[in-house]
Amino acid sequence: MQSTTLVVSLAVLAALAGNPVLAAERHQDEHRDRQHAAHARPADGVDTGMHQVMHSAGQGEPGHGWQYFSDAAQHRAVVISPQGDYYLSRGKGLRWVAAAPKAG
Repeated sequence: MQSTTLVVSLAVLAALAGNPVLAAERHQDEHRDRQHAAHARPADGVDTGMHQVMHSAGQGEPGHGWQYFSDAAQHRAVVISPQGDYYLSRGKGLRWVAAAPKAG
């Protein structure tokens, strides 16, 4: 029983000690992504790297009404929902980045 308590205590201690390290790595990754995006933006603000990805989803099929754009050189993609919400991917899954403007 005592050895189990020791093993569990060590595991908890290791998990607690590892959290700041993982958080620091994630912060560095996000910082690098922001810097990369800033350098990729041309001075005139026009993004010529994105290309539309065509699909054949018909009415009632998954993907119908969605728009897909990709920039393979910059390893990024943008997806726009039928409602106008924007999602960004840098190879780690989609992240919601902007909602459609409210009519008014």
